[in-house]
Amino acid sequence: MNDPNGLIRHDGMWHAFFQNNPLGSTWGNMSWGHAVSHDLANWTNLPVALPFSETEMIFSGSIVHDAENTSGLGTPGADGPLVAFYTSAFTQSHPTTPGIQAQSIAFSQDGGATWTFYADNPVLTRDSENFRDPKVFFHRESSRWIMVTVEALDHSVHFHASDDLLAWEPASVFTHPGLDGGIWECPDLLRVPSPDGGEDSWVLVLSTNPGGPAGGSGTYCLIGHFDGHRFRAKTPPQPLDLGPDCYAAVSFSGVEGDPVLLGWMNNWAYAEQTPTDPWRSAMTLPRTLHLEPAADGTRQVVQHLVIPEEIRTLDLEVPASSAVLAELNAEEPFRLRGELSTASAHRLVLRFGDGAAERDLVLAVDSGGRLVLDRSSVHEEPFAPEHTRSQPYAPARAGDTVAFDLVVDRSCVDLELDGGRALISQQIFPGARTATVLTESAA
Repeated sequence: MNDPNGLIRHDGMWHAFFQNNPLGSTWGNMSWGHAVSHDLANWTNLPVALPFSETEMIFSGSIVHDAENTSGLGTPGADGPLVAFYTSAFTQSHPTTPGIQAQSIAFSQDGGATWTFYADNPVLTRDSENFRDPKVFFHRESSRWIMVTVEALDHSVHFHASDDLLAWEPASVFTHPGLDGGIWECPDLLRVPSPDGGEDSWVLVLSTNPGGPAGGSGTYCLIGHFDGHRFRAKTPPQPLDLGPDCYAAVSFSGVEGDPVLLGWMNNWAYAEQTPTDPWRSAMTLPRTLHLEPAADGTRQVVQHLVIPEEIRTLDLEVPASSAVLAELNAEEPFRLRGELSTASAHRLVLRFGDGAAERDLVLAVDSGGRLVLDRSSVHEEPFAPEHTRSQPYAPARAGDTVAFDLVVDRSCVDLELDGGRALISQQIFPGARTATVLTESAA
């Protein structure tokens, strides 16, 4: 699987659809898989929701609850339908538009269990081969539906508006010279409430491939203003995640308050070579997002991991000396919390395996007082040697201790630093049943 799609909270359930190849473990035959959860932690896989066909693959998109049945696709008198927007990636077998990408819809009248493809698809086309990834939401100030898409190769975000989810008109185009290192994909525009009851802010999320903060693909965000027509950025792009393994992060529809996002825990630089079988790829832990004042007077993105309560949690006192802090079962999820001094010459090590074959995941402080998560020596077999370290995180005040909250679920590592001012997502493949938490000299 890859990109999360159609994320929505509906009738008390979290729904995560996702890019899925139902016939293999590498990219192809793209369809929408489907999983549901009561708590964002424990998920149940369901049958493929939107399957590919000979003439069409089902690329990324989003889902909205059309509660007022503005589309007319629902049953009169019933709760409005769920409407899925996806990119029709027409294959070379398509009779009229081979190779074209356009935006199409499917709808569900049973809460997402079954889906019907709309008879008059696509609902929006630009006759382009790289026009994709529709994110749709309702903009209450203008009382209109907004669709956010990308022209992937042109580095442009396109905004369209609609009254009925079926007929769309252009609104504006957004570009930014600070994100031209690779193709643009999976846009999302988040409404972020003001903590003091003032005007809401907006955060545009974009994924780029390549051009990620740790090499390969990655995800960025820009804080700005949206008036129902045009997005204006107020800040330069900043990484949503400093690690190598967070891509295509998008938010759940149907959530009031702070947005909740989910990302694909992989990197297109090596996504088809991860050493797992028969499955391939996972999602990051969900994260909430809000804004806080920054040291320079602007606002900064702050995110908090949504961590399952049942995970074994260890609160660590990290000494300024070499010491063994804990022994753990590496086949079960665990969480480590503590503080690490950026002035210390010691590093926190998670050592997998026994004395015969030890493999280390290291949270270290570099010579500039910045924190780095290093996986260069943690893998059982050589893996992605050019993508071993996160982008360094520099705290606002050098020499301070920085809080860390580290969650390890077998091959998945999610790290929250400095009260959510930085997140790092990384995959690891240590092939070990045990893990030792220790500190040691960085010399």
